[in-house]
Order: sequence, then structure tokens, then C-alpha cells
Amino acid sequence: MVYLLALVSPVLVGRAYAFINIQNRSISIGSSAGGANTSHTFSFDIPISTSVGSIRFQYCTDPIDEIACVTPNGLDISGVTFDSQSGETGFSLSSVTANEIILGRPAAAAGPQTNSYAFSNIINPSDIGPFFVRISLYPTSDASGSYTAFGSVAASIDTGININAEVPPILYFCSAISIPTDCSDAVGDFIEFGTLLTSATSAGTSQFMVGTNAPNGYTVTANGPTMTSGTNQITAVAPPSNSQTGISQFGMNLRANLSPPVGAEPNGIGGIVGAAYATPNKFNYGNGDIVAKNPGPSELELYTVSYIVNVHSGQPAGIYNTTLTYVCTAGF
Repeated sequence: MVYLLALVSPVLVGRAYAFINIQNRSISIGSSAGGANTSHTFSFDIPISTSVGSIRFQYCTDPIDEIACVTPNGLDISGVTFDSQSGETGFSLSSVTANEIILGRPAAAAGPQTNSYAFSNIINPSDIGPFFVRISLYPTSDASGSYTAFGSVAASIDTGININAEVPPILYFCSAISIPTDCSDAVGDFIEFGTLLTSATSAGTSQFMVGTNAPNGYTVTANGPTMTSGTNQITAVAPPSNSQTGISQFGMNLRANLSPPVGAEPNGIGGIVGAAYATPNKFNYGNGDIVAKNPGPSELELYTVSYIVNVHSGQPAGIYNTTLTYVCTAGF
């Protein structure tokens, strides 16, 4: 008798971008009243390693760098005080102009992390409505030359109530023998193949469901050994091959198959089956292989995993089993 256990271990990770775009930018102001003497605290992430020698905070009526910066009416940062810093540190107040603050230090490598810089004694703009702060990172210590990272934050001058909201990162993932509608009714955690015969292929299925709002989608891997009984094992199929009776084979795919007649097509939009598992009637298995992925956010997608087992006439007797763990990684 053969058992195959399907488990789930969701994981959230982040993903590095190929270009530098300052991420998770925010500004927190002590008071949103026009003309108030208050504090401004900036927070942002640098997504990849780069050399940073200075940071420029430029106050404008528009966030787009290609548009000439117009100083918001009533803004006065001439008496600004640099209160604290975290993440990338070692900065001091290098210069202050009518609408910008420059922090400088000797250029140093800056790794991916969250950074925070707090200022006080800033006089808010006087006009009701939004204003913007353009944040630029430079390899030079005085913000000269071209910046290597950029992003803008917005704040609003108002006499009313400030309201913020956050959409949290979401990864929805489950694995079971059967998932009729969603993870709330997922059932089963093992497949019983029964007695293995040299003249017939044993087959079975399990399913997993995944959905996420991660901007860079998700990746699902299958993890675990091939089927074993003590030191004896059934050979994992590689490269992808047809099911053949009379030889040692343990393999899987995520398609509808005719030989043997097992499995189903993925149900969803945008999901991609791993290359080694994407051909009907071809089976494969490698520990840690990517079996499914989606390059962007997705609604719920359902995958059916088909398993096949064949043995040869000299296969040692025993109870063969394995446990497979499906790991889903979201790219936030």
C-alpha cells in the first residue's frame, strides 16, 4: 500500500526590481493645518543595493520630476531641524534652500531596507490641498549629478479629518486531495495507490489553489523525496517521459492526460505550469521544482496534480511512501 501526503507551507518573500524605484514611500506630518509649525517624517525602502551619498527632499506642487518644481505657497523650511535617522544612517544636514533639504554623507553602499528621516520646525504650506515631496538618492555627497533612485510622496493641508487606509499583502493558498470550491472545503491529505503491479500504472491526483495581490505574482514548488521503502526506492522520472509499465517510475504533471486517463487542466487566468510538468502524458519529478507560477496578481487559480507510479518485476517488496510539501512564495 502506498501513501502520498500533500501539505502546504505558504511563504511570503519579496522580490528585487531591475531598476531603482524607491518603494513603500510615506510622509507623516505632525499637523495638517495650513501654516502650522510641525514635523515631517519620511519613510521609504531602497529595493536593491546602490551607492548613496546624499538624499534630497524637494517640496513641490507636482510629484513628477520632469515637471519644473514650484514651491508650495507659504512653505518655510529655512529653520528646519534634522531630528533622527534610521536604516541608512551617517547623514547630516548638508544644505537647505527655499524648498529642499539635502542630507549628505561620504558615499557608501546602501542595501535593501526601510529608512526613516525625521525633521521638525517646518512651516506647512498655507493653501488647502495636496503638496508633494520628491525624494532623490545620489551617489555624490551633495546631491550633484544624476540621481540613482527616485520617488514622490504626497501630503495634504486640510482643516478636516485625515484618513489613511492600507491594503495588506495577501497570499491565499491551500493544498488537499480535493478542493471543490475554495480552501474552506478542501478535504483529504493522502493518496492510496494500493498494490503496485508491473502490468498496470497506478495513478492519483491532488489539488492546490492559490491567489494573491502580490505585484510580482507567485511561485509554487513541490518538495520531498521520491517514494521509498527503507533503502529501496521508485525512480523519479526525469526528464519528462511517458508512463511505461514494467519499469520503475514516480512522476507527476499538472495537465489533463489520456495515457493514463488522469488529471485536469488548470482552472484560472494567468497561471503557468512549470515547463517540466506542462505536457500532457509526460511525467516528471524533481525535489524543489517549480510546478506553477504567475507573473502578476491573480484571482483564485486551481491546479490538479496527477501522479503516476510504475514498478519493474524486480522491485523489492515493501510499503512505499513519500510526503510532498507544496510551498507557495509571493513576490511582494
